[in-house]
Amino acid sequence: MFDITFLLIMAFAGGTIAFISILVILGRRITEPKKEIQQKVKNLEEEVQKLKNEK
Repeated sequence: MFDITFLLIMAFAGGTIAFISILVILGRRITEPKKEIQQKVKNLEEEVQKLKNEK
């Protein structure tokens, strides 16, 4: 009886860890494009400021 209970607990723990890992991976994939776009906007704003200062 103890062996079955132990296996069920371990399976539950493994499933929980896998679920949390999937959520973290999806969260990173969602936020990465935002960071990339923000970096591009920042670079464009800096370029515009440089062009304005040249005049």
